[in-house]
Amino acid sequence: MDIKEFKKEQTALVKTKSSTSLGGALLAAGAAAICCVGPLIPILLGLGSATALFGLDRYKPWFIGLGLLILALASWFAVRKQNRCCAGKSKARNVKTVATIFCTGIGAYLLLQFAVVPALSSIASSKVAADHENANQIADGQDVKLKIDGMTCAGCAVGVESAFLEIPGVSTAKVDWKTGHATVRIDAEKIQPADLFKAKVEPQYTVQLFDKTDKQ
Repeated sequence: MDIKEFKKEQTALVKTKSSTSLGGALLAAGAAAICCVGPLIPILLGLGSATALFGLDRYKPWFIGLGLLILALASWFAVRKQNRCCAGKSKARNVKTVATIFCTGIGAYLLLQFAVVPALSSIASSKVAADHENANQIADGQDVKLKIDGMTCAGCAVGVESAFLEIPGVSTAKVDWKTGHATVRIDAEKIQPADLFKAKVEPQYTVQLFDKTDKQ
């Protein structure tokens, strides 16, 4: 094999390693964020609210752990391939490869969690509200303020909104996962504020009437 062919083969191996590493990093990010993104997909596709899928949030630490495991495996694979195709092992080169994969994976996860998920959640929230608007429209309702603890992402808020809207007599529901505050409009002739505690929210969420002494 001449030098030109050798260099061509080396370049092809580097490109393969890079694409594999990138794919592993993105797969890891997707696995870590699946509990937030997954439940929104059926809503966005118009397949229903899929309220039960929001229970995936309770396994969030496991999904994050799976993502880290995938990053570790992708790093091992990339370093192994790198040491095989290159002239000699280089600790600095290996560390750089691992750091690049982890930074890419973690960066992609943060992008999903704090940019993509909120954007998708906003669209899903609007679709859920529109689906219930005609059936539960109330000309003049009572707004009930609630405090909800245990939410970890914007997707959680959509799940809680869906649960409230399933209660007959509820017209609208708006939940802010960052503050934990919710505003639910009810038909006071059909239900009372206490009936909102019957909403089928996930066990990790706690719902209580909003206390004015709480911080805004």
